[in-house]
Amino acid sequence: MTTNLISAPTCLQSLREFLHANWENPLLLNGTLCLYVITNDDEGWESILTFSSGKLSQWENRNSMHETDACLAMPLDVVDHLTNNIHSIDYRNPKIMERTHVSGDMRLVNHVAKALLKPGPNAKKRLDWATQRNTPAYKVAQVARVHQPSELEILSRIAEGLPFVATGISPPGTHGTWTLERLRERYEDVLLRVRSADWQETVGQFVDRVQAHMRGEISVPLVEGFTKAYTEGCALPEAMRADFMPHRFTLDDYIEPQIWLGAVPVDVPASSLHRDPLDGFLFQLMGRKKLVLYSPDQAPLLYPMKAWNNYQPCWVAPENPRLDVFPDFARASPLEVVLHPGELLIQPAGWFHAVYCLDSPTFSISYFLRH
Repeated sequence: MTTNLISAPTCLQSLREFLHANWENPLLLNGTLCLYVITNDDEGWESILTFSSGKLSQWENRNSMHETDACLAMPLDVVDHLTNNIHSIDYRNPKIMERTHVSGDMRLVNHVAKALLKPGPNAKKRLDWATQRNTPAYKVAQVARVHQPSELEILSRIAEGLPFVATGISPPGTHGTWTLERLRERYEDVLLRVRSADWQETVGQFVDRVQAHMRGEISVPLVEGFTKAYTEGCALPEAMRADFMPHRFTLDDYIEPQIWLGAVPVDVPASSLHRDPLDGFLFQLMGRKKLVLYSPDQAPLLYPMKAWNNYQPCWVAPENPRLDVFPDFARASPLEVVLHPGELLIQPAGWFHAVYCLDSPTFSISYFLRH
């Protein structure tokens, strides 16, 4: 974290500026959220955010936290780190989340967190180029399956902007048939993810929660990043990486791999519609997933958010498009592909995709090529 800290009021002012510059609320989410900065002397500075009819209003008070629908509380050095790394911050980072307290309506927390992001110039340049590019790959009628592609063939198809599924690739490492029970047996005490200062899970604890969801013992509103029995693409723990080496290239060719494990109902997205500024690889290990893809040139029809950094989410949801709010989505043309265990989906940068689980449990590993 940054050591030369600025003051809590200055941090809050920076956050307010980011929020006002990036604020969007087309679905008219309403409520109040306390954004609370904890200083080293245990004093607190707060900003109360009010969502009303799509608009955002704020006021500041130095006193203790007010009663609101939700609260997001962070130490001063964490807020300072966030404001200084707005282009690259990842809320799945345990070093951030283990010192962050969240409570109340997680939809409000998620909404504010997504608004506190800004794309770096290189990421924005890559997505702008992909959007404006004129390539026949954007007109394909289906996602091809290619048996045992070489690294050269993979790179050639990526250069064309063409997504495809690689099949017949030998399982890496010690892979066999993975199950929840096998994961628990092998990695039970490995720390899997940290969601907040009050919430972290080992692999064994997470498997228990997934199985409870599958038995119908837990029923909560699903909020992306918080209440799903799903890892949401957190970093693949170091202790698991030897078993999940990539099928092509080496780990040095990729940024930190991510794990997508859990149970998600078939009628909601495991990952909502978004696009990545890097070329992505998704290897399916357990269960089937359906991906709905849209070519990068369809960006104007998909209502991408203007606040983003590592990936760009969209406001529209293919499974419930709300054409009264997002009418241009009616002209979008999707591609659908079902990914089976042992198959690898390769997506060039800029392709939009929403992911749905056809089976539970589900288990995938993703990798992104370095640029």
